[in-house]
Amino acid sequence: MVSRVATYTNHTLLSDLAIRNASRVTDLQNQASSGYKSRNYAGIADSTQRLLNLEGEYTRTEQYLRNTTQTKLRLQSMESAVDSMITVATQMKTLLIQASSNLQAADVNVRSQATQALEQIANLLNANLDGRYLFSGGRSEEPAVDIEKMSAPDNYMSSSDNDLTNSTTLAGLTVTSGQLQIVSTDVNGNSVTSTVNYNAATDDIDDIMTAINSVTTNGAIASLRGLGGEGTTRLNIENVGNGSITITETGAGDLLTVLGMEKIPNPREDTDYYNGDQQVLDVRVDDRYNVSYGILGDNPAFQKLIQGLGIAAGTEDEDALVVAIGFVSQAIEDLPNVQGQIGLDIANIERFETRHEDFKVFAAQAISDIETVDVPLTLAELTQHETALQASFIAISRAADLSLANYLR
Repeated sequence: MVSRVATYTNHTLLSDLAIRNASRVTDLQNQASSGYKSRNYAGIADSTQRLLNLEGEYTRTEQYLRNTTQTKLRLQSMESAVDSMITVATQMKTLLIQASSNLQAADVNVRSQATQALEQIANLLNANLDGRYLFSGGRSEEPAVDIEKMSAPDNYMSSSDNDLTNSTTLAGLTVTSGQLQIVSTDVNGNSVTSTVNYNAATDDIDDIMTAINSVTTNGAIASLRGLGGEGTTRLNIENVGNGSITITETGAGDLLTVLGMEKIPNPREDTDYYNGDQQVLDVRVDDRYNVSYGILGDNPAFQKLIQGLGIAAGTEDEDALVVAIGFVSQAIEDLPNVQGQIGLDIANIERFETRHEDFKVFAAQAISDIETVDVPLTLAELTQHETALQASFIAISRAADLSLANYLR
């Protein structure tokens, strides 16, 4: 077709409209087949920056949700472990009351039951999730507790018949002079033997303790305290660590006999069993907010429970079992508070989790609105433009046929 001056303007206009329509048809065909408005950012230039911002926020939100999900799983595992501890403690308290009140410690096999309970507590405190020990603080690659150090250390304790003080003399107790041999063995089997001489005519209880504590190679320490820190003050000679100790008279003396010294576990108030550190973990749950969470294995509630079970696992002495009941009862009172703290941490995590889940839904919809098209509507619009394009072609074709000769005919 040859354009003439008279028809050039109309021809150019019709051609331009047809080309635009053809381009729009191509775009709509691509949108209908892919579901997206454009294959690159240039096609949505007016919304590109908003899309990039939303995509960045969406990615960060997904990471925060992974953090909260993982942390909540850890806390729920810890909460479950503490709940199991409460069950173990409650059962053992009932058993200890039965054993102490009816003098049936041997009949109910309380020592064996307490030992098994200690093993259960150790397993619960060594709860592991995805390779992390949950009660170890920052040292999550190490078990939180060492079960070998949870048993009460061997401890020789004097009878409750004598309320001893530092100045109580051996003469006043009618003790005969002699010599003690103390053999202490640590948890690795290494033993230390030492001897302590005492003179009934000149020595008092403080002299005996000083003599024991001044032996630098000795594996034992001596102190005055009541059973479990309460009641009649007694002489205690115990292993420095958590190993065993054996004390015998090697001379003519009768200190052990007169004082009624016997092995009754009376663990010190320490946390030698704990292998972790004091680092409280935290997790990033928002752009400007971290949540500290978790409970350490040396928590006082756990310590009291281990103390009580440690005593019960080492003796059937009625007084000792009463003390054990006190420790276990205190643990039963404190453990729900520990569980409650974990519950608060979970609630705090869930608050942020809900917020991020809501934003994720909003962001996903906003991104979809920018990137995607409504396919049925796009197909309908495509049909309209295809019809218009066909009409443009027909108009161009008819315009090409216009001439003076055709008009005069």
